[in-house]
Amino acid sequence: MLIRKIVVGYDGSGYSKRALEAAIYLAKALEASVTTLTVIQAPEFSPSLDEIDEGYKDAEKMIKPLLDEIKGFGEQNKIEINSVVLRGHPAGSIVKYAFDKKADLIIMGTRGVGGFKSMILGSIAQKVVSYSKVPVMVIK
Repeated sequence: MLIRKIVVGYDGSGYSKRALEAAIYLAKALEASVTTLTVIQAPEFSPSLDEIDEGYKDAEKMIKPLLDEIKGFGEQNKIEINSVVLRGHPAGSIVKYAFDKKADLIIMGTRGVGGFKSMILGSIAQKVVSYSKVPVMVIK
């Protein structure tokens, strides 16, 4: 299997940082491209569409430091990293994006920002592994 396009699920957690480090290492060795994917999830309960839109705008402002962090990783490692921010359910968005963009590999952490220590594999990582047609590497 030839790996040319790597997608990394990135939420700023320590697990996602390690996933990005692994992606950078592989990308350099294989001359592959790296795209980080950060997904803003809609609130489950919201009285109005305006409040949902306002929530997305607030979340996008909060993501700016993550994007700066990703850019810093790229500069530090002398590799270009594309960053994509999507709205939706994290697992479904990662699976769909990787498939649509013909990615060769998805790399993500075992758990994200809200991960529970007692879980072996976080629910988002578990869903991505279960539903993705693209190979998935999960980093602990």
